[in-house]
Parts: sequence; C-alpha cells; structure tokens
Amino acid sequence: MKRTNAHGVVASSVSIAVGTAFGFVLAASPALAQQPIERVEITGSSIKRIEAETALPVQIITHEEIEKTGATNVEQFLQGLGVALQGNNNTVLASNSGTTSGGVSSVSLRGLGSQRTLVLIDGKRAAGGGTITDSTTVDVNHIPVAAIERVEVLKDGASAIYGSDAIGGVINFILRKDYKGTEATAFATIPQQSGARGGGISALFGFGNLAEDRFNVTLIADFRHDDALFGRQRDFAKSIVFPQWGNDVTSGNTFPANISIPGIGTRNPNAPNNCAPSINDPAFFPTSRCRFDPSPFVSLLPKVDQGSLFGTFRYALTSQMEAYAQLSYSEKEVRTIIQPVPISSQFALPPNHPLFSDPNYAGTSRITLRPGTPFYPTAYVISQGGTGNENLNVFYRSFGTGNRDLTDISDQTRIVLGLKGTQRAWDYDANFLHIETNLRERVNDGYPSLAAALPILNSGQVDFFGNNTPPAVAAALKATNFTGDAYKTTTSIDGLQAKATHDLTQLAGGPLALAVGAEGRREGFKIDPSAAIQSGDISGYGGNFLPVDKQRNVGAGFVEVSAPVIRSLELTGAARYDHYEGVGDRTSPKFGARFQPTREMLFRGSIGKGFRAPSLTELYQPQTIGVTTPGLKDNARCPTTGNASDCDTQFPITLGGNPSLKPEISTNRTLGIVLEPTNNASLALDYWEVDLKNTIIFGITPAAILADQNKFGFLITRAAPDASCLGCPGQITNIFQGNLNFGETKVRGLDIDGRYRIPTVANGAFTIGLNGTYIHKYLVQNIDGSFSSINGMVNPIVNGAGGVIPRWRHYLYLDWKLAPWNVTFAQQYQSHYKDIPGSQEDTDPTSPTFTGPQAHQVVGEYQLFHLFASYTGFMKEQLRITLGIRNLFNKAPPYSNAGGQNYFQAGYDPGYADPRGRTFLLSATYKFK
Repeated sequence: MKRTNAHGVVASSVSIAVGTAFGFVLAASPALAQQPIERVEITGSSIKRIEAETALPVQIITHEEIEKTGATNVEQFLQGLGVALQGNNNTVLASNSGTTSGGVSSVSLRGLGSQRTLVLIDGKRAAGGGTITDSTTVDVNHIPVAAIERVEVLKDGASAIYGSDAIGGVINFILRKDYKGTEATAFATIPQQSGARGGGISALFGFGNLAEDRFNVTLIADFRHDDALFGRQRDFAKSIVFPQWGNDVTSGNTFPANISIPGIGTRNPNAPNNCAPSINDPAFFPTSRCRFDPSPFVSLLPKVDQGSLFGTFRYALTSQMEAYAQLSYSEKEVRTIIQPVPISSQFALPPNHPLFSDPNYAGTSRITLRPGTPFYPTAYVISQGGTGNENLNVFYRSFGTGNRDLTDISDQTRIVLGLKGTQRAWDYDANFLHIETNLRERVNDGYPSLAAALPILNSGQVDFFGNNTPPAVAAALKATNFTGDAYKTTTSIDGLQAKATHDLTQLAGGPLALAVGAEGRREGFKIDPSAAIQSGDISGYGGNFLPVDKQRNVGAGFVEVSAPVIRSLELTGAARYDHYEGVGDRTSPKFGARFQPTREMLFRGSIGKGFRAPSLTELYQPQTIGVTTPGLKDNARCPTTGNASDCDTQFPITLGGNPSLKPEISTNRTLGIVLEPTNNASLALDYWEVDLKNTIIFGITPAAILADQNKFGFLITRAAPDASCLGCPGQITNIFQGNLNFGETKVRGLDIDGRYRIPTVANGAFTIGLNGTYIHKYLVQNIDGSFSSINGMVNPIVNGAGGVIPRWRHYLYLDWKLAPWNVTFAQQYQSHYKDIPGSQEDTDPTSPTFTGPQAHQVVGEYQLFHLFASYTGFMKEQLRITLGIRNLFNKAPPYSNAGGQNYFQAGYDPGYADPRGRTFLLSATYKFK
C-alpha cells in the first residue's frame, strides 16, 4: 500500500489505520483504509498512488514540506499550506493584542471554530491552551516544528470515531520517533523591514534499534525567540484614520485630555495644533477636540520566547508486547505591549468595586476637574462660553501610567504510558494519559489600580494638558500600577484508554475487521484571578474575572467494522457512545464506502452524526462586566445627541458562560472521486457538507446588536430616558454578550488536491501541485428562524461562528529536485471577501444620516509568493543549508475595516494576513556521524 505527500514522496506502511476513538492502529489488511497511517517509511519519489486513498479525505503534510515553508511555528505552516483552514476565526498570535487570549494560537477547520476542531498528538488528545474564556482550544504552537514527522488532517467530522469535539475535523500531529543518530539545526528569520526578527536552535537525538536492541529512545529539544512588531513599523498599520473608507476608530479618551463643559460640549484646550501624542482628526471630528490613535503603540506581533523538550521511549518486552512512553514539556512566554489605558466616565465599575457607590464616580471611572485647582483651564473655559466655575468631565488617556505591558507564561506537560501488542490474534493498545497546561498572565506595567489612581486623578494635581504634573504626583500615579500575576489557569485531562482489533472472517475483498474500545477521562479547568482582578479594580482589563474550579467525568465506548465486500468495494461503519457528566449522552454513528472500479478511478463517501458537549468554560465561566472595542455608536441616540457617551465610544458589556446551553448536534457528509490517469498525475475532488444545530456562540457582536436594535434590542439594557434626547430611549448601561445557542449553521464546500510530476530527466524532476478549498455555502440562522449567508464575508453578527470566510483558498507550488538541490516556488492565495462597514458609515436606510453604499466594500485578494532552496552537497551530505524568502514580492496586507474595529491592529485583518512583509530565512542542519 502506498501513500504520498503533497510533493510526491511515496510513503509505505505496514497497515492502514482505521479510525478509532483514540487514534490507535487497526492492524488489519491493506484494504482497510480509514484513518491516518501510524508508521511511515519514506522509500522513494513518485505521484500519490490511488490505492492509498481512503473512504475519508485525509491530507498528509510531511516534515520535508514543513521545512520548505520556512515556518518557525505550527500556526505559520498550517496557514501557508492551505490545510482546509477555511475561515479565520481561529486565534493567531496577533490576537493577543488587547485581549485575554493568553498567547494561544489555534486552528479552525471548515471555519467552524477551534472548539470544533480536535487536535491530537500521535492519535491522542492534547490539552487546551488555558485561555481564560476557553477550556478546549489547543495552543498548537506548543508543538515545536522540529518534533513533527508529519501532520495528518482528516477533513471530515469524526465524532463517531474520536469523540464529541471532532465536528469540524481532526488534525493529528505525528511526532518523530525511532530515530538513531544526532542532528542539530540553527535558523533565523529576518524581515526586510524592522521588527519581528527571530531565530532558534533545535536538536534531535536517538539511540537504540527496536528490532536489534529491543528499545529506542528519541529526544527532541527546541528553543526559539521572536521579536515584537509594532504598528509604527509598518506603513499600512501605523494609523487607524481612513477617511477614504469611512473608517476611523480613534478614541475620545486622549492625552492631552478632552473635557466636557456643561452646556457647551466636548473640547480640548490644546486642539487643533498641540494634540500630540494624540492627533487632531478633522476628517470625522470637530477640530476643537483631540482624538487618540492607538495604532503606533500596538503590537502587531508579540515578542515570543519558547523552549520545548519531547521524548519518546519504546521497549519490546516480548516479541508480542511493547511498552511505550511519551514525555514532553514546553514553556512559552508571549509579551504584548499596547497603548495606555483610557480612564473616563465612559467605563463602568463592577458593582463589587470599592468606589462603585462613591457619588464622585457614579459607578464609573469618572475624572472631574474642579475650579480653583492648579491645572483647571479657566481662561479656555471662559473663551468657550463658560463661566470658569463649572466642573469639567475629563476623558483621559493615561500616559502617566505608561503603555500596557503584559507577559503570558504557559507551560504544558504531557505524559503517555502504554502497552500494545498481539494476543490470540487480537491487536490491543491500552494507555494512561495525563496532560496539563498552566497559564499565568503577568502584568509588567501600565495597568493602574482605579481605587488608587482615581483619587490622584481627581485631586486637581495632575496636568491633563501637558507635562507639568509635579514629580511627586507623577511618581504617585505611576506607583498605582498593578504588577504581578493577574490570573492563573490550569487545564487538565487524565484518562485511561483501551482498544482491541481482530479479523473476524475472510470476505471476497479481504478480512472483515472489528475494532472495539472504551475510554474514561476527567477534564478540569481552573481560573485563579488575583484579588484586584476579581474586584474589577485594574483598569485595562475591561472588567473583573472571577474564580472557576470545575471538573467533569467523560466516558465513552465505540465499535467499528470494516467490510471489504469485494476487491473493489469496501464498506465501513462506526458508532460511539459519549457521556458527559452534567450535560448528557449521545450515540454518534458513521458510515462510509470506498469503491474502486479500476486502478485509475476511485469513488468514496461518508455520512455521520456528530455531538459536541458545551465546554466547561462555555457552561460555567462567571458572567462579568467588560467593555466593547472603541468607535461604536448607539443608533437610537447618537444622531440626535451627538454626545461622546452615545457616539464613537465604548459600551459596557456582560460576558460569561451559560449553564443552560444545549449540546451541538451535527450531520456530516462527504462524496469524492480520485483519478490517477497515469503514474505521474492524480486529482482528488471531495464535496462536503456540515449541518450544525444548537450552534454555541460567544455572544452576538456589539456592532451587530447596535446596528439592528429591532432584532437584538432585547440584549441591551438602558437607563431611564433623559432630557438630552427627547423621545429617545435612555443611555446604554449594558450589552449582553454572553454565550448562547444560536440556531443552525450550514456549510458546503469542495476540496481539490491535484499533482503532476514530470519524470526524472537530466535537468531534474519537476512536480506541480495544488491543494485548495472552495466554500460553496455558509449560512447562519437568524433569531427569527431565517438564514443569512456569510460566505465570502466577515460574519457581522456572531462571535466564534465563522470569522472571515474567503470563498477560495489554495496553496500552489512548483518543486524542482536535482541532487543535491531542491527548489520550491509557491503561491499562497485567499480570495477577496466582503468587508464590514466603516465605523463612520451609517448603513441604515431609514436613518436621516444614511450614507448610501459602503465606501469600502471588498477586502482584496491576498496573494503571496514564496521561494525556498536547499543544498545538501556539503560534507558528504551531513550538512543541509536552506535559504528562503517568504512574501517574495513584499505584498502588504489588503486593507480591511476590521482593523481597529474587531482588533486593535489597524488597516488589516490580523487573522487573514501576515504583517511582516518580505522575510529572509536561513537554516542549517548538521547530521553527526
């Protein structure tokens, strides 16, 4: 049986794995072709053989291919190789700016979200990354690139095979093992422009031969560092002001500070000429105010330091029994720096805050500048029509406490101990699994305690308009910064798994094979916030986090049968029973067929049911108060009042879990054909469908709620109507953005995988390959039961259920090999998509300020070219040198209104594009003899 990788390298295997709940090998005949190959031996170079294709579409990415991408972490090469990651709602490193993502990088198959994509390591579960709002999403960057032998991507729902969280598909990282020898690699990445430089070293060491010595030990060590990249270092991201697109997400909380004069409005004594470090922004705002543009201060990419150690141990107890162990430890530090915090009456204090009931603050972080204090601008207030005796409401950007600076430190431990072998014609595998992720967020600077800072800011001793604050007062203000651990999380899984397989009888096409197994595991998630974070006292966290300590038991059993009825027809069936403590249970069936009428043609298809239990955080995360991103407006009041509290501002929101959530139910279908007209050409086409009911979402976006209050007004809480807006509802006091079941999601698409190889000639061997995914349909259900398409656009309504959905995405390459040279020229492509409206556009046709069609309607296609070359002719092929250029033509990310609205990064979508630009790569690998 043969299988090839994406560049035409043939892989031979002892057996083809049939999917099981735990990723174990079903040691049956080669006719059984359902799951990724467990042991792969590289034997030569050719085009993918059709007899290796399975009833389910599986993409295989080898270590060699990963090296050719020049990627320094898993996030980069999965995005670059077009691994069915359609939809960018997966979290990337850039997502850490201004959020509590904990430095986690995730993957999302079919655009269905990382919580519906099961990540495995050698067929067994990986732990969640420890994000404070997500107990299931795996941080794939904890897996060092150097440790990966290959990656197998099952592009089909697999709840019946692996468990309830495999609705979108499975990504299985197969680690390097059974290695004998020593090799070391050093690498560097150098962008042409400043920022984001990186480098590292890795080492691979192995000894012992399982067949001769009865044991093997393989160890992998990896250490790497990446510098930060800031908005000011890239022209496309250094400002959030884009008047040509109607997009401006600057903030009215500034330094020098804006002030509100009773009866007169918002003004700034320094405007228009002396707003620095803020700006004067005449495109959309009066020149009498200053606005704050955070873009130059924002980390587009964080600083990262990471070290990992992976070990695999195998020992043959007898000729029929093997003991094995896998031990790994990884530690990662992600440092993120963004702009100083805003402090003003626009931000609510949680009810348990020490100053909540103080009338001076009225439940907000209000700053009042009173007459007679040293820095009261009396002359300016009088010049604007005031008396000079008014209390001034101050809208302040706290440069006095510095930029927000934090480090997310996570460590991950993984232990697998097992036995496998053969007993009386039954193949068995049983193991114990312990995995744990500990994450702590350390605040370095820039997060003041409001209880300590507000009395100083309200003392009248702070100069909000210049740099004349007395040194003692400035030092006292700086000293209010909270430092130390803001919170800690622990995510864990402890489990026992066992499975056995057996050939029951011989059919015309091969043996009728059976697999049975069972699993029990305990899942845990704990959040331990500091007392200051629990009180909501630390400005910059947008509210308070509360402790969580939840565990649950999960039990499962499965059965699977493979029936090669005749040589050309194989039928498969599986059923899995899952029971989740506190949620319920369900049985998920799956059926598949593989029909190969000729050597050149194969048909395959499957249908199955899926079930995903809500995660511990989706259910039990405490509901807390936060704030929206800047630049939002209340369409029910803003056109009338024009007040800063209603327009281009931030609103309080309620975030958190929902114990009443229902499990998600899915139906997955695939139908495909694989053609191999010659040994040098192949084409696979797989059509797939996913129907998801009871879709769990992380709340409806505040922008969508505010834009359509007829539909979503029930999620808004308001104060009593006031005299400033006659006939209007009262001011917004809260927007509910907690977890919800949000109807159905329907996704349809087509995967394409084509290869053509020009036979070896004197000038070398050429291979052309294409791997792509086309999304035919992506529908989400509305509150009223109707469906809306978000295909080829940003999901404007739902968080965590689609993200950016480009219709087409592919990786195209031309590979040339002539020993000792190997050169690859590749294209990474994503199609254009519909943009969200600019922040200053009024897209409501019934509004008196309706501006008509969107100024910026389309985010352009994203097309990058990469060139990589390696040479192994040094020192008797012991040394391999690789040179590469990512983004060969220095393509800037396409402009997007999402920059600044959905993210702190400006001008582009960080989940869609790489901000580094042309980047040079250099690596050297030496094999010791």
